[in-house]
Amino acid sequence: MGKRVNLAALAIDDEVAPARRPRGETVAGIASQESAPSVPIHTVTLNPLNKRPSGDDDQIAEMAETIRVHGVIQPLVVCSATAYLAEFPDQRDAVVPADWVVLIGNRRLRASRLAGIQDVTILVNDERAVSMYEVMLVENGQRRELPPIREAEAMSEVLAKSSVSQRELARRIGKSAMYVTQRLALLKLIPELKLAFEAGGLTIERAREVGELPVPLQLTIVAAGKPYRRPVNAGETSSGAALRSIRVSTPAVAAESIRKKFSQAELAELIQLLSEHLAASQASTSTS
Repeated sequence: MGKRVNLAALAIDDEVAPARRPRGETVAGIASQESAPSVPIHTVTLNPLNKRPSGDDDQIAEMAETIRVHGVIQPLVVCSATAYLAEFPDQRDAVVPADWVVLIGNRRLRASRLAGIQDVTILVNDERAVSMYEVMLVENGQRRELPPIREAEAMSEVLAKSSVSQRELARRIGKSAMYVTQRLALLKLIPELKLAFEAGGLTIERAREVGELPVPLQLTIVAAGKPYRRPVNAGETSSGAALRSIRVSTPAVAAESIRKKFSQAELAELIQLLSEHLAASQASTSTS
């Protein structure tokens, strides 16, 4: 079995390659690149369960050019295919015939393939195949962010596969317990509202709020269309707060009253809705 490593310490930014260290030097107990084995790149595969979107990354080409010049300075953190398939046997078709599966460094592997290099250095940690989703969340906290729903899916996987509580998971990944709770609420959205959220039609605050509502009420919200608000009861706004009035004696007074009565998130949504309405009105006028 390969050398055990501190994964949290390795979870640093992929985009900037660190300066090469002298042979044998270590950082936070991690062996330097020179002590890591080099393997043929075709023996290493991307993690098929990686939560980071697999679409085109505008920085992959830039990373590939850097790799062509300097090589892969930071080793990939991997587990053996055997250890991976012991934990995720349904992924056999995606992994076989590779020998290694990436835990940290999927983007570096993609860039290395694009760069056309033949070998990559690896650090092996089979024990972390079991806690793979937790590794993703730790990595996410110190690097480029996952989309919120992907992050929530990873959290859900950790909770399903281990005995940790939401509070303990939050501690491990450096977030608050409320952060974890709010992210998990996104998974309660019905498919139509998940798509709306991912397309930018719902703010994350509104998505978390709506995700806690019963499915029939979510269906009602979808049927009503944008801005996907909870149906309004008498005397309330769609968020459940008391109705707010503003002063409109002059434009300046109205603007100041609005700023005092509404949060920044509410103001941003109001501006978006007014902009959409204005654009629709102008389009209607130009075609009539």
